[in-house]
Amino acid sequence: MNTYRMNAAMAGVLYFLGTVFGILGGVFGGKVLTSLIVDSPLAGGELMRQIAADSSRMTVGAFLCLMMGISLSAMTLFLYPVFRKDSQGLAMGLVLFRGALEGVGYFLTALGLLTLAALGTEAIASGGDPVALQPIGNILYQFLYLKTSISTIFFIIGAACLYVSFYRTRLIPRWLAIWGLIGALPYLANALLHFFHVEIGIGSYLEMPLGVQEMVMALWLIIKGFNPSALRSAAASTITASMPALAE
Repeated sequence: MNTYRMNAAMAGVLYFLGTVFGILGGVFGGKVLTSLIVDSPLAGGELMRQIAADSSRMTVGAFLCLMMGISLSAMTLFLYPVFRKDSQGLAMGLVLFRGALEGVGYFLTALGLLTLAALGTEAIASGGDPVALQPIGNILYQFLYLKTSISTIFFIIGAACLYVSFYRTRLIPRWLAIWGLIGALPYLANALLHFFHVEIGIGSYLEMPLGVQEMVMALWLIIKGFNPSALRSAAASTITASMPALAE
């Protein structure tokens, strides 16, 4: 029987790497990127001055953001072969929302940061007042700020497909899947508040339950892998479902 041990380990490693890249981006990406992560938007002359000051750090942040997107998108490819045995629809939903659409979101963020970094470099090279470039910088920054909430909604839909699949298949303990589903609710609430420009100052705390859950789940997949009895059950169900077709 195929234990899918490599699939579980690779999914866990990519989950872990994605989170590490995200944390490093927040640490080394500069104040502009940090403001997008913690929902503390910059505005006016302060924004353009910070863009000019952070141009090199935003380039680093863009690279780390891109690596985060690649890691988290690739993770779905290792879970899809297992989940499709239970539900093709949920497996495709995972690949579409947590793979393709979420990956595009990270790519756009990286591209936006590189564009802001280039704008900051131009402001310094021109020797002029960085505030003169404020309208362009402000539009790019607002695009990134608003894109975050839309990308998060895609992320939550993909997360729902992921945790419902884990709950149905029992490939990991059900309490871990339920934790993920519960943690997705405040995460989604924060995205909706962000979307409608309602700032309550605790956005990072609303995202913590799911963030911790994903790290626990990543370590579980790396260390324990999938539940063997659940895999045997899935294999038996697949054989049973194929028997009528063979009889025909």
